[in-house]
Amino acid sequence: MHLLLPPSEGKAAPAEGPKFNLAHLSFPELNDAREKVLSVLIETSKREDAGKILKVGAKGMREIIAQRDILNAPTAAARVVYTGVLYEAAQLDQGDDVLIFSGLFGVTTGEDLIPSYRLSMNVSLPGIGPLKTFWRKALAGWSPETGFGDESEIVKKEDADTVADDNANQQMSESTVVDNDNVTVDLRSELYRVTKSGPEDSNVQWWDVRIADSRNKTISHMAKHYRGLLTRALLDSPTQSVDEVARTLGAVAIENEGNIRHLTLVPFGL
Repeated sequence: MHLLLPPSEGKAAPAEGPKFNLAHLSFPELNDAREKVLSVLIETSKREDAGKILKVGAKGMREIIAQRDILNAPTAAARVVYTGVLYEAAQLDQGDDVLIFSGLFGVTTGEDLIPSYRLSMNVSLPGIGPLKTFWRKALAGWSPETGFGDESEIVKKEDADTVADDNANQQMSESTVVDNDNVTVDLRSELYRVTKSGPEDSNVQWWDVRIADSRNKTISHMAKHYRGLLTRALLDSPTQSVDEVARTLGAVAIENEGNIRHLTLVPFGL
């Protein structure tokens, strides 16, 4: 199962740790794009109007000043650096398999070593333009299942490898384990949805998640918290179906659209 997460505005600046090294990040195919954004971010952070360009108030200027030297900043695992509401609820552990999308790095794993920084996806950088557009182009052809590889060959191999298991499992009850290798759950906010689901003819099952109240009204307050709880629950139950796990947190409604499952979660008590 592939879990797609947004970053968080709240971050813990590592007091010590390995010096930031772009070459050590996952998905090195993105390093040219990352280097471009990093270079412009550093120069922008030195400008008098940096706060305006980066959409940061006076309270955040210390972070802007610090990232002028971001290439020499200490690092920690991304799952530790991000400290927002979603991450507080998710309580990510070492080895938890998540993919985190950001305006600075495009996409990383939770274990990638990153510094603290301040750069939202809703920023338009000088010479680059809107970051959401930039990363949508940079990530064109990328998928959670194969990176920039050829999904079709992997799917064929997986199909061949699992024929025997599929035949054996036909007699098993509905409560048995689920093969989630080709399941992606998109827990990102709209701002960070810079990649889309795979083609309809693929066997990848893509879930997106909406948090609503009992009147079926989409909620923004506390939505991050419940997305974090769902992240933790999915990580703790890797062999259960997405809807089965979601039902431990509240009422669930599902709409199918090709290989996409639109899941609405109404948490208990809302």
